[in-house]
Amino acid sequence: VVAQVISSLTASLRFDGLLNVDMTEFQTNLVPYPRLHFMLSSYAPLISNSKATHEQLKIKDITISAFQPTNMMVKCDPREGKYMACCLMYRGDVVPKETGA
Repeated sequence: VVAQVISSLTASLRFDGLLNVDMTEFQTNLVPYPRLHFMLSSYAPLISNSKATHEQLKIKDITISAFQPTNMMVKCDPREGKYMACCLMYRGDVVPKETGA
């Protein structure tokens, strides 16, 4: 799971595209105050390989599950904190209009 998260975070550096940025640019652009940079990584959906082929998940369900404590890569409850900014990276065939709904 950790390797998949790192692979997803660095995909923009390895492949051509219009939105290629590195992690320092994410931090600088999202939160301009260096003392407030606490990046939390999560990965959603966390499902088994046997279910992955026939699960039909909606974008809204994936977005909600990204903020669940069980999907976080660190031991914390993201529902109890405050956010100045958030960056969700979707992979695959995702319509941008669906991500803000």
